[in-house]
Amino acid sequence: MKKVLILFLILSVFSCSNNDDEVEDSSLNGQWTLTNISCFCGFPEEPNFEATLITFVSSENNIVVENTGDFEWFRANGTYNYSGDGNQITLEDGRSYDFEISGNTLELIFVDEPNIADDEVNYSFVRN
Repeated sequence: MKKVLILFLILSVFSCSNNDDEVEDSSLNGQWTLTNISCFCGFPEEPNFEATLITFVSSENNIVVENTGDFEWFRANGTYNYSGDGNQITLEDGRSYDFEISGNTLELIFVDEPNIADDEVNYSFVRN
């Protein structure tokens, strides 16, 4: 009987699915407007962050980026695949962002390289 129980426990552990590619918060879905960037970088006087929109389409694991202004604040126009793990997304180029959602506000925090001093970037978005 002990052998059957041990075999059952082993099979149960190995048959569990691994959902590392799933983002825990489906509230990312929808369109977001960039409102602010916090970083060690310079901006032109009165930057128009709101000309950048991102749309999460979780059913396809895509982010669509639309820039209508003079600058590409977050990414170039296009559709980018992403994967996720908990409250972190990783885009197809390997850049990762932690995300926090509070009400209608989304914060995307670039997961920086610890050995580089000034690569911290925090993007703030509001839901449309």
